[in-house]
Amino acid sequence: MNEMITLNRLKGKEKINTLFRKGTIHRTKLLLLKVLMTSDEENRLYAGVSVPKKIFSRAVDRNQIKRQLRIALKTLEKEIPFSGSCMLIYNGQKTPTTQKLIVELKIILEKYS
Repeated sequence: MNEMITLNRLKGKEKINTLFRKGTIHRTKLLLLKVLMTSDEENRLYAGVSVPKKIFSRAVDRNQIKRQLRIALKTLEKEIPFSGSCMLIYNGQKTPTTQKLIVELKIILEKYS
């Protein structure tokens, strides 16, 4: 595990496009994690969250799930074993609980350990 990784927001069209072109994918039942690891000396993780509009047409629902995903990332910040860029996408059909998202994210992060 890396020493103290700082969690930052993933911004910029170029960074996001590079992540989706070159990144690797890990899935669970509810989540999809797209990761592009860097070999920089910096211990920074740029993270973004997304919820598809096709599944959740109401913006209120999408925003609630995005907040829950950010809480899950912040909770497990010290357990993230890589630095670079990542995008966390929710693929479930129903609105989840925050605890369920934390458990799913732990399962994905164990694959990187």
